Amino acid sequence: MSIIKPPSTVRLFNRNDYYTCHGEDANIAAGFTSAAIKIMGEQPKLSYVCLNKTQFELFLRELLLVRQYRVEVYVKTSQKNNDWYLEYKGSPGNLSQFEELLFENSNIEFSNSIMGLRLVQNKILAISCINITEAKFEVCEISDNECFSELEALIAQIGPKECVLPAGDSPELTSLKNVLERNGILIARVKRSDFSGEDIIQDLNRLLYFREDQQRNASTVTETNMKEAMGCLQAVIKFLNLTGDEKNFNQFKLNSLDPHRFVRLDNAALYALNVLPKPGSQTIESSVVNPNAAKTNSLKGILDSCVTVQGRRLLEQWIKQPLKDYNLINDRLDAVEALVKDAGIRMSLIKDCLPRLTDLMSLSRKISCKKGKLQDCYRVYQTISSIPIMLQILKDTENKCIKAMLIDPISDIIMDLQNFQNMIEQTLDLELVDRGEFLVKCSFDDDLNELHVKKEKIGEKMQRILRYAAEDLGFEEGKTIKLECNDQHGYFFRVTLKEEHALRKSKNYKIIGAIKGGVRFTNDKLAELNKDYQTINEEYMERQKTVVAEIFEVAAGYADSLRNLNVLLATLDVLVSFATAAVSARIPYTRPKLLKENSGVLNLKKVRHPCLEAQDHVSFIPNNAAFDQNEKILHIITGPNMCGKSTYIRSIGTCVLMAHIGSLVPCEEAIISLVDGILVRVGADDCQLKGLSTFMLEMIETSTIIKSATKNSLVIIDELGRGTSTYDGCGIAWAIAEHLATEIKCFSLFATHYHEISRLAELNSCVSNLHVTAVTTSNTITPLYQIREGECDKSYGIHCARMVGFPEDVIKDAIEYQKELEHYSGMKFVTNFEQSLKRKVMGEGDAIIKNTLKKLKSMDINNLSDSDLCEVLDGMKNELGSTENLFIKGLLSD
Repeated sequence: MSIIKPPSTVRLFNRNDYYTCHGEDANIAAGFTSAAIKIMGEQPKLSYVCLNKTQFELFLRELLLVRQYRVEVYVKTSQKNNDWYLEYKGSPGNLSQFEELLFENSNIEFSNSIMGLRLVQNKILAISCINITEAKFEVCEISDNECFSELEALIAQIGPKECVLPAGDSPELTSLKNVLERNGILIARVKRSDFSGEDIIQDLNRLLYFREDQQRNASTVTETNMKEAMGCLQAVIKFLNLTGDEKNFNQFKLNSLDPHRFVRLDNAALYALNVLPKPGSQTIESSVVNPNAAKTNSLKGILDSCVTVQGRRLLEQWIKQPLKDYNLINDRLDAVEALVKDAGIRMSLIKDCLPRLTDLMSLSRKISCKKGKLQDCYRVYQTISSIPIMLQILKDTENKCIKAMLIDPISDIIMDLQNFQNMIEQTLDLELVDRGEFLVKCSFDDDLNELHVKKEKIGEKMQRILRYAAEDLGFEEGKTIKLECNDQHGYFFRVTLKEEHALRKSKNYKIIGAIKGGVRFTNDKLAELNKDYQTINEEYMERQKTVVAEIFEVAAGYADSLRNLNVLLATLDVLVSFATAAVSARIPYTRPKLLKENSGVLNLKKVRHPCLEAQDHVSFIPNNAAFDQNEKILHIITGPNMCGKSTYIRSIGTCVLMAHIGSLVPCEEAIISLVDGILVRVGADDCQLKGLSTFMLEMIETSTIIKSATKNSLVIIDELGRGTSTYDGCGIAWAIAEHLATEIKCFSLFATHYHEISRLAELNSCVSNLHVTAVTTSNTITPLYQIREGECDKSYGIHCARMVGFPEDVIKDAIEYQKELEHYSGMKFVTNFEQSLKRKVMGEGDAIIKNTLKKLKSMDINNLSDSDLCEVLDGMKNELGSTENLFIKGLLSD
């Protein structure tokens, strides 16, 4: 066991009855479980914490699922020495060794993926991704730029928890590492030789799913031609040790990753638009205290009315992977619209059908690797049995898209699973299921039938003993005294607590124990019969294992059909969830009219932000947005803080995203041309842990936008240029806005406090100015939250400072400096002019002043006397005073 480990790895030691962790790991454990920290040894002293099994399981979930740590569990090689070896290990991307512990009694509400990454040459990236939860291998080779913007978009689509990189510290690897850390991905370093790909075909022959009629030869799979990506895939397979566990054999499917299939998003856009809840924002405590707040803090929360676990997983996938295909999006919209219009069908699905559906993903995995229980087969049987009713309800919609997307493919799979249903009905004793017993029918096998007869005879004898005991004790059979059974004691008698006194009078009965439900007891005859029954039952269960193994041998052939069915059921759940969100909003959502790419039109009438309008005590004020690539494509929005600029631009971005995932949108009317990317720079957060200042993070994200945007993109930028000097920030913001408007020519929203940038509208016909405003009194400021044409007429910063109680002398100095910076003297005669006219007058005045200074500079003042120089200066002043320019007149009036 190596001594050195990273801080994000926690080591636990299995001591049979309990677990321990030591040093810094002990501090982490104590902080989470409140267990006492103890000290062992003298010098050096070592702190440790003891955890019982329950604490260990809770701590494990916290580390792997919440904190995204790695975990190692060690056991002793023998009791005679103190040598330990690694028994289990897990990480956020590799939960396979802890799956049963983490998810046996809880749902898998997310997919855990791990990525392999290698930079080949000329910014070519070889990428592999393994999703163990969904048994998927995905690979691609892409060309990227120096900002790795393609990689960032792919990371947002996949959502990997961990990434495997080759060892080394080259500048390229360091850059990749920085990108991964910026996106919150745990990094694992492995030997470069692990990326060779030499044994990949051999590994895939074991791991890939092949039908019985297929030749087991991975070389025939097209994706194996990507040699560099195959090397990455082998590195991750080796890292996860997938070939070391037979349950992974014949499980996985290999596909190509297409980063351009979906609308381009990165994690900056997902969190800036409140599409996903920010990491750490969703806690159990916050959900309990204010469940509505937990739902309304993200678009995912608003749209998530899913009933099934698989639906929730698919919803997050759809949100991260907005479609670009015009026909596919409209198919989803048609289905959602049909479910919106028919409330009866929608409610039947929500209340009667969807709750009956089990998550078939984990069950199919258990069945395919033949590690499940008979109960798992029954759960599958229940789900399949409930589907015909659901299909009939869907047929009542008479919608061609629902028929093509759901009814037809589900019907085909159900036909394929009919033999599975028949097998369960023939083998499983369905009459015993209500008692929680999952047994093979005794009539299915002669040996089982013989053992069943013996059990029945013993059961009859027990009933006779029950009648005798009732008469002996003076109780009513089946009411006061009952014959019961459990796993711990087998068969026993039970009476209520108040009848216990009757047992004390007779020495023929032995009390087993007392619980809230009554007193358990037995006698010699029942104990003897119980022993015989348990012996026969063990024989029955042993014989049943053979039959169950045969059942699973057959059931394994249906695993692929179950996975496909699970995806279709999840799709239905998400579509119903979209419909529910649309009708549950305070103002129902409407269907957007989609236009194909390059249409160049984006019109939103009375657009609202879905999260903000859903919050309690909020009355949302909607606004319009209009873009046309032949007219206005960039809107510059100015105005005071907290008056709605950021909400407005986020509303537009969120609305466009919702349309691309097939959801109705929070607008009165929406015409949306399909976009290829939604690129966002919003917020001003430092990344101090990753060594990035606010300004540097802003520049990285903005650089990515510039390199990634096309004329079909939607770009949203809020408050660019903060964190550096005013002139630098304004210059950078101006240049980027101008580049978006004149070079890229994409739909752009640019919110800023640099009012100078609004001059772009005078220089470029495709730029327009919008503003928000507020009504002020001496001690209040009331935002109007309305977007109006034109630029903002003034700033409200000093007014806000007065409202929050700044000292009056500070306010006075601020006003004086403001007047100086804004040429107050020169502007006194044009105060009420429009902004564009103000700038025109000021520009003309600047030109006159520059011309005068140029004349003065060209003069040979060395040959002039003081009196002559004064005369020249007076002449220039009189010349300036004779002009009609109001800006110069204002300057000369002081």
